[in-house]
Amino acid sequence: MNIVLIMADQFAAHALTRRRDTDEHFRTPNLDRLAAISTVFTEAYTSFPLCVPARSSMVTGKYPHQLGIMSNEKELPEPPGSPGHGTASLGHWFTAAGYDCAYAGKWHARQASSTAADGFMPIHPFGDEGLVDACRDWLTRRDDGQPFLLVASFDDPHTICEYARFQPMPYGNVTPVDVLDAPPLPANFPAAPFEPEALRFEQAAAARMYGTGTFGAEDWRHYRAAYAELVARVDRRIGQLLDCIELANTAVVFISDHGDGDASHGWNQKTALHQECIKVPFITHVPGQPAGVVDLPVPAVLGILPTLCELAGIDPPDGLAAGSLLAPQTGPVVVETAFQGAADPSGPGTSGRVVIVEQWKYTVYGWGKHREQLHDLGADPGEQRNLAVERRYFPVLEQMREHLLQWSRATGDAGFLKRLVLPISAAGLQPEIFKIPF
Repeated sequence: MNIVLIMADQFAAHALTRRRDTDEHFRTPNLDRLAAISTVFTEAYTSFPLCVPARSSMVTGKYPHQLGIMSNEKELPEPPGSPGHGTASLGHWFTAAGYDCAYAGKWHARQASSTAADGFMPIHPFGDEGLVDACRDWLTRRDDGQPFLLVASFDDPHTICEYARFQPMPYGNVTPVDVLDAPPLPANFPAAPFEPEALRFEQAAAARMYGTGTFGAEDWRHYRAAYAELVARVDRRIGQLLDCIELANTAVVFISDHGDGDASHGWNQKTALHQECIKVPFITHVPGQPAGVVDLPVPAVLGILPTLCELAGIDPPDGLAAGSLLAPQTGPVVVETAFQGAADPSGPGTSGRVVIVEQWKYTVYGWGKHREQLHDLGADPGEQRNLAVERRYFPVLEQMREHLLQWSRATGDAGFLKRLVLPISAAGLQPEIFKIPF
């Protein structure tokens, strides 16, 4: 089967207008058109809310900590799929299975643009201008006798980062709007009681990167208007691409690498483990299959490789961290993160992990006051009530600690194992975990 994987960078799940709980100011008519004939996953998660770790995870089906890729820094291990890496990545695997593989746009797993060494034929470098034309030309010229995998990876709405920093925007500036016409602040804009100390520390330490340190309420509303315009801009490009695809015989998957804070919790960009940062849009169109909605939490970014393999009818590589999402299973979903060092930019900063089981979300950061967070996402989707500070929820807290401990041991997450809050039942493991204290 022919397959097109469409990606948009920093496209938050709540920006997809076909979702039931979306903000009204977003406009995504072309993705809505795709969603109307597809399966829409409403609880899809990244593996890491940052570009390079998430994208490396996506093309390998491995957690970032398993790859040793926990930041956007250039000095990282060999790229996924390289001979010394010991892992089969997406392009290499599909090429070996007889697929014609092409890549257009942002790669960033590690370098900005893809190369032939990444397993794909590069048909367009990093950059949204000309990306659709390159895909159209390739689809027109290629030999129809061979199945294909085309990846079209857009940069927008990631350029909201430049907007927040008052920097030039690569594909043109957004249209200024009167604050009276700007979107309202989200209901969870204010800082929640008992929020993690570590997050505000990292936000202040990287103020130049975030660019929102002096923002007032009106600035944040303008930010939301700009983000919505960038979402609409990439949706138009996606619509142009969809017009080039024969949907009757081509599977189409749409996903993002991570979300954007979009003023929730007074946060922009990513890296934090808020829902707005870690949830991603995930749409799968399979010719001949009816449209539907999946509300189960799924590891979408980790599941791309095995899902595409199932679509293609080829066996996935061994040892993947997730299975195909065409028939998703219930079970814990884990997201990891790490900030670049605030005091020492070359070193590690705050790290954290999330485990989601049904409606429960448990978050733990590596240090600081209120580093444990427990939320009932069914009752509190905005994460405004930290149940970890309420005694009656201690049984749930213990269960979630146990889930995260089991996952850490099963996946070899030795780097964060010493930062976990151990469940009471595992107190005897402390001597083993801290045999080497640091």
